[in-house]
Amino acid sequence: FPYTTLIRSAFLSLIAGQSAFALATEVPSLFSSSPDIFGTLFDAGFLFYSGRLLAGQAGLVGGDEALAEKLAGLDCTCTLSIGREPGTWMPKEWGSSGARLSLPLQLRFSEETADLGFPGEESMTGRTARQLCCPGGGSFVGQAGTVRVEPTGGAWSVKPTRQPGVGELRFFLDFPTEAARNDVTLPAGRVFFSGTCVDPELAQALGPTPGDVFVAPGSGVRLFGEGGVTTKRTDARNLYGALGETFLILGRFSLGPPPPPQASEDETPQQRAARERAEDEARGRAV
Repeated sequence: FPYTTLIRSAFLSLIAGQSAFALATEVPSLFSSSPDIFGTLFDAGFLFYSGRLLAGQAGLVGGDEALAEKLAGLDCTCTLSIGREPGTWMPKEWGSSGARLSLPLQLRFSEETADLGFPGEESMTGRTARQLCCPGGGSFVGQAGTVRVEPTGGAWSVKPTRQPGVGELRFFLDFPTEAARNDVTLPAGRVFFSGTCVDPELAQALGPTPGDVFVAPGSGVRLFGEGGVTTKRTDARNLYGALGETFLILGRFSLGPPPPPQASEDETPQQRAARERAEDEARGRAV
């Protein structure tokens, strides 16, 4: 809810103000006979932490635009595997049977800007991101038959890491209703995804990489293995966001090529050639 993130921002602003006020007297004391070294370091650390987060919420800190530009326009299949994972803080009865909810979704990482407003999403790049489209939604088979799931859209960004050419692919989707299969539920609300992407030039220098890797057609960006799926918990246990965001593990996801175009009975040779080229590109092969 928006008010919880505003509480978080107000709390961070209070910490930053108190730390800055304390540093005004602690820094000059470093040159005296009784310097407060520990207090100075403590307040400087809190001021840096609070300032960095507030700058991101205000849109002053961006993501890895170089990698984001190369991923913009990507069409792919995102397959969710929702179920109990080691280390999750979901209730003990959630997913205890070992059941999984598998949900394939078609995604488009749009180049269009998405303004998330203030204070944005702290786990991404604050308030600046790009639009994430999920045309048609997806479905899975539940106890009562086929269950349709239709996210209303989302946003994505690439967060820089300490290693140049490697970024954290972050995105979220908004689900208007809950979906359930046995004792596993995909909750209504905002669901977050996190993975790793590598610039094609760095990937070429690294050479072949073991494991599950999806190479984005056209750009050559490598998307590594499976990523994590989480939901945000905000309640009295973290003072409704004032003490930081708490994420609960829902499962994992993988990215792959979109389904190839379906052949029609009256397909011409030219249309067939175009379809086969599209299938080759979806598989990441050169044509």
